Amino acid sequence: MKLIPRFAPVVLLSFLAAPLHADEGIEKLLPLPANVREIFNQSCVLCHGEVIDGKPEIREDLDLSTDEQLRQTLSSAETLRDVIITGEMPHDAKLSFRLRKQPEMQNRLKQLKADYDAQGSQQQLLAWLENVLGPAPENAGESRKKKD
Repeated sequence: MKLIPRFAPVVLLSFLAAPLHADEGIEKLLPLPANVREIFNQSCVLCHGEVIDGKPEIREDLDLSTDEQLRQTLSSAETLRDVIITGEMPHDAKLSFRLRKQPEMQNRLKQLKADYDAQGSQQQLLAWLENVLGPAPENAGESRKKKD
């Protein structure tokens, strides 16, 4: 009985130090290469991690502002790939309720989407993900596609 209390803090600390998710793919993504970080900063962070008017924008509980925030909030590297494959983000992106009525934010989101396409960001991100995670499964993105 005496051994259990002595080891309890060690067990508790090791549990707390472990990541909250078990997706090994996320660790393969990090640290983000500079070109990927640039795309994330330009195309993703507006809705997933930027502080606007003193309040962080954290849509879907996802913060892509830093590698550490990505590590803590991204649930799956394959989900990230699926969202990119389907073009769901940034094309279906919506501003948070508090920002939707601000024309300058609407214009910024519209420009962000246009820049994403013009700069070939989707292709760059998919090439990076294939390099780190391997080829996408044949059914990648299928569960996220909109039904007609």
